[in-house]
Amino acid sequence: MVSSTAKRILCVDDSKDNCELYDFILSQAGYDVESMQSLSAALQLINSNKFDLYLFDISLVDGTGLELLEKVRAIDSSIPVIICSADTRDSIQEEAKQAGAQVFLNKPIDVDFLVETITQLLNSI
Repeated sequence: MVSSTAKRILCVDDSKDNCELYDFILSQAGYDVESMQSLSAALQLINSNKFDLYLFDISLVDGTGLELLEKVRAIDSSIPVIICSADTRDSIQEEAKQAGAQVFLNKPIDVDFLVETITQLLNSI
């Protein structure tokens, strides 16, 4: 059971399976998790809710995680953002970091490392 003081995480990934995996793993770790599969749905949620951390895939059905990252940074530059992608080109990783992502993780995700990374980011703010 997630407590009312649990840190809130928004996961945005075009894969329903990945969203379900993130929900399960991060809920088990004690976080309050919301998942969306599109940029537009995520933006609606971001504009009406507060989150403590964002986890974005690069490829979304109606845009990219980098576009979403830029929109989030225009609203709040302090919330930690993790980008996850199977596209591991150095240029993509550099673009994500320049856009304001704290961490870039390669897919498939090591779930233990993901939880550890999230915990470290949330403890540093």
